[in-house]
Amino acid sequence: MRLTTLLPAALLLALVWATDLTAILGAHPWWSGKVVLIGAALGLALVWLASRRIAALPLTLTFLVATGLAGAAAVLGKRAFVASFGDNALAGQFWFFGWIATMAALAALVTALTLVIQRR
Repeated sequence: MRLTTLLPAALLLALVWATDLTAILGAHPWWSGKVVLIGAALGLALVWLASRRIAALPLTLTFLVATGLAGAAAVLGKRAFVASFGDNALAGQFWFFGWIATMAALAALVTALTLVIQRR
């Protein structure tokens, strides 16, 4: 995998971080930037490792599903955490780690999609 393959995902996540889009979409403002940085690093590493063994199209579909599931975990975790007035620690962890997983899956999805486009 070439470095140019990772560039679109890195630029997208840099834009998400710069505009604080995660806070606008529901992440806690105190750690909204952190989830993007952690998720970007994890997602780019994950897709780099996975692309060595799995073809680009199945990889893209897998990360598309993963992005949706991780986003759902973040949204549902936030709802449960807020409904418990901050007492449900597990829901808080789903909220926090759901955002990290969403950003990781998004970075991996964009990179896998870039691989599909480059190989056609």
